[in-house]
Amino acid sequence: MNSKMSSVIGLIVIVTVSLILVGHVDATDCGLNLPSTPVTIEVWNGTESYYETLLSNVPSGYDVTNRTYLGWCVDRRCVMPRSPATHQVTLFSSCNPPSDLAGQKWDMVNYVLNHRQGVAEDVQQALWFFVNLVGNYSPSSPTAWIMINDANLNGEGFVPETGQVVAVICYTTDSKTQITIIEVDNPPPIPEFQSFLVLSPFMIATLLAVIVCRRKRVDRK
Repeated sequence: MNSKMSSVIGLIVIVTVSLILVGHVDATDCGLNLPSTPVTIEVWNGTESYYETLLSNVPSGYDVTNRTYLGWCVDRRCVMPRSPATHQVTLFSSCNPPSDLAGQKWDMVNYVLNHRQGVAEDVQQALWFFVNLVGNYSPSSPTAWIMINDANLNGEGFVPETGQVVAVICYTTDSKTQITIIEVDNPPPIPEFQSFLVLSPFMIATLLAVIVCRRKRVDRK
């Protein structure tokens, strides 16, 4: 096999493996591309949500940017210092949380955020019910219990679809800073990646068969 054909086959293999890996990461993280380096948040009391959360120092090219997001508390172990205080956090998709939070009911959290009822306090109480970092929590809001019961009936295994919101965890190991979440829109999938991943085994087999066939023809001459 000459070097030209070897290069073609090598390129096919490299591109295929790369796209499969990208597809795997996107699926694991609910399609979100988040920075791996810490970012800065600043919070204040919200009206539509428990917090309004301002992100800053976010590099370009990700599914979050330097702007304000609807934010919620998932950690009742301490009081969150409000603006102008700032906090360093690492962002994780709730579809792929850090190991010490993996046991929390993030499917229920995402279900509640996408099927909310009532006002911000009702939603917040429902979220506290499903994320227990400091013992069990019993809401006082009847509307929160409606959302909890709905989630228990319909939310198991819930994964936000395109157009819905994904809870992104603002994670910190600082005991004086709460772990919070923000709502991030679930981006549409990239059709080119999905089509390639579905067809890639057939495409590769076909291309390899053509190359081998042509090679045999050349050898016979």
